[in-house]
Amino acid sequence: MIKMILVLAFVAALQLPNISSAQSRKSIKDSTTVIIFNQSASRTKSNIKSGEDNIIKIAPLGFVSGTFPILYERRVTDFFSVQLSGGLTNKNYFRTAMAKDADGIKYTYPDTWDENNTNDVSEHIYEFNYRKVQMGYMFGVQPRVYFESDGLEGAFLGLSLDYYRYNFQIPGIVNDANNGHKQNGAMQSEHENFKDYMVHFGNQALNDRITLEYTAALGIRNVSGTKYVANGNSVNNLEGMATYKQTLFNYNLGVKVGYHF
Repeated sequence: MIKMILVLAFVAALQLPNISSAQSRKSIKDSTTVIIFNQSASRTKSNIKSGEDNIIKIAPLGFVSGTFPILYERRVTDFFSVQLSGGLTNKNYFRTAMAKDADGIKYTYPDTWDENNTNDVSEHIYEFNYRKVQMGYMFGVQPRVYFESDGLEGAFLGLSLDYYRYNFQIPGIVNDANNGHKQNGAMQSEHENFKDYMVHFGNQALNDRITLEYTAALGIRNVSGTKYVANGNSVNNLEGMATYKQTLFNYNLGVKVGYHF
């Protein structure tokens, strides 16, 4: 009987390594399955919270047109977003260079002036020998459609309405009996307003947190403004504000840098 018990114990001892190995393989297999499953779930969850629904942007080349906007774009669906903008304006170097002669501007002079005998002796518009630039403001809205339905990334088409207000001050004209007209009187306020209706074609790339956007835009610009004028033909030195309006073909090339979250 004792011999039989010893034999059974010996056989059982031989089987222990096999049982342990099988359990180890099963444990490793089960563990591997759990790890792969957890990693997959983690990646999926990460994509859902990838933070690509919002972008805040700046326009580093905006100073050329005297604009300093902050832009905010929000994804509404996978193919549609809305971008809002607001900011400050200053000297518009591009318009100053392109329209300095201002031959295309037709003024409406003050009612007290003789329309056939106008001789404005104040500084010409878009010149800045006496005229000083004051801070203005801007705002706009732009709905966008992304062609590849990939959130805020890829090629897009946008329609925008933007408003820009540019402010200026200039000294008034003073008659000098010995030296004629002098532009050193009381400061006068001038302004120029733009309303832009534009179609934008562009592409936006999203990196880890930084975005880069390139756009080309075409559209119509409505201009309205006021300019200080003084009639040099009048012995009483008539002065006042002349108004003007323009409708122009407009185009724009833009680069914007953003942070998405």
